[in-house]
Amino acid sequence: MSLMIPRETIDQLRNYIDISLNGYGIDCTLYIPTNTTYSEAEKLDVFATPSDYNFLPYSAKVFIQWTPSIWRLKKLGLFTEGQIPILAYLPNKATVLDDSSAGSDVGDEVEVDIVQHSYIKLLPEYIPDDQKGVEEFEIVDLGLPNFHDAAITKIYKLTPRRVKQ
Repeated sequence: MSLMIPRETIDQLRNYIDISLNGYGIDCTLYIPTNTTYSEAEKLDVFATPSDYNFLPYSAKVFIQWTPSIWRLKKLGLFTEGQIPILAYLPNKATVLDDSSAGSDVGDEVEVDIVQHSYIKLLPEYIPDDQKGVEEFEIVDLGLPNFHDAAITKIYKLTPRRVKQ
C-alpha cells in the first residue's frame, strides 16, 4: 500500500459502496472459483473449460448498466468498437450459501475477491429483452477506476455465459 489514502478510509468507502448496493442493487447468486481450481485452470490457458473450475456460491446484490454510454466507457478507460459491454458493480462482501467454504458457515457475511471466470445468476425478470434466454453472466474483465492499490470501486465487464459445466 502506498499510504496515499489511509486504510481506514478505504475500508469505510468500500462499506459505503456495499450500503449503496444493498439499497439499489438487485439480488443475484455470485459464483467464485476456488483458489486451487483457478490456479490449475490458468495453467490450461485458452484450453480451460468451465468444468475445470469448482465454484463457491454467495448471495449478493449487483448493480448493472446494461447499455452504458460511450462517454461513460471512455471515462472508465474502455474503448470499444461496435460492441457495448455490460458493466456491473459488485459488493466487497457477500453472504455464504454453501458450507464448503473454509472457515465460514452458511449465512455468514465474508469479504470476497471476485476474479475473472466468476459468474452471476440473475432472475429472468431483471434481464432485458435483448438478452433473452440468458440468466448467467460471466465476469470477463475487471476495471479499477480508482487508485492503483486502493481499489475502492471495482467495475466488472460481463458477457452472457454461453458455455456451462
